[in-house]
Amino acid sequence: MSRKYYCGDSSEPLLIRLRNRLFRKPVPLFPKTVVIETQSGCNAGCLFCQYARIRKELPHGRMNDALFEKIVRGCAGRPVERFILCFDNEPLLDKGLAGRLAMVREVCPGAARNISTNASLLDEKAVETLIASGLLTEIFLSVNGNTKETYEKAMGLSYEQTFANLDNFCRYLRGHPDVRKRLRVRVTAVKTEHVAPELPEMKRRWEGEGFEFHVIAMDTRGGQLGRDNWRHGGEGKLAPNVNCRRPFHTFVATWEGKAVLCCVDYRREVVIGDLVRQSVDEIWNGPVARKLRAEFLRGDLSNLPICRNCMIND
Repeated sequence: MSRKYYCGDSSEPLLIRLRNRLFRKPVPLFPKTVVIETQSGCNAGCLFCQYARIRKELPHGRMNDALFEKIVRGCAGRPVERFILCFDNEPLLDKGLAGRLAMVREVCPGAARNISTNASLLDEKAVETLIASGLLTEIFLSVNGNTKETYEKAMGLSYEQTFANLDNFCRYLRGHPDVRKRLRVRVTAVKTEHVAPELPEMKRRWEGEGFEFHVIAMDTRGGQLGRDNWRHGGEGKLAPNVNCRRPFHTFVATWEGKAVLCCVDYRREVVIGDLVRQSVDEIWNGPVARKLRAEFLRGDLSNLPICRNCMIND
């Protein structure tokens, strides 16, 4: 398990400060990962995600180009390790995604460029535009199931369409080893009662393609996932997600310019800044974010409903 963070409060007792320096790590002065929701909307209905049940409550739209450019240019020259151009949305729905990835490559060439997609829209044109061109350096594929029945129950998408796309994607990479060499591919699956029996075969299948395969424990998405969905988590018990590193590592920007504390905060319950008026730096190191991080580390979740209600299936 990675080390916990500390906030570096000079008023703390000497022994606490010494412990922190020896056994914990400081909150970075700038986020390591920047998540940007370029456009709202998702075409899936996953059992493990709250989006389908709360989509009518959420604001919808597309981030304007000026705001996107402001965010990216505000990260120029800073130690950002990864840009993820999606939040609660399916990124391939954004027809302007290629142009936005190109801007990230131009302004922050040292950072990884990542999307997490359900692959239902990862057709030949998308592979050519995003993969062959080198606009993406990482792609995470959310694939929950190895059979038609399981996949469609878990994700609410067409098995035939998605797996035809995945087969084409794999063929393309086999035929273009130069592209494959520079592209990180990870297949992720959430461990639900439906998917769990198929995980061994999924692992063999995707690792056989040379992809990473990563199983994610089901969680309550900050308390936003309904009981009717949570019951599919299978065996295990709910435990508080006390070791979360998201508030200390990742900066999340919604399409309308809100900065939220966590990448599962679809309802925008804990807003730490306004990117229309502020920069990434001002928000990350601002009084709101610093106060909330310190409260989290103390175990005081009174101002953190998204954390207070976040439970994970251990």
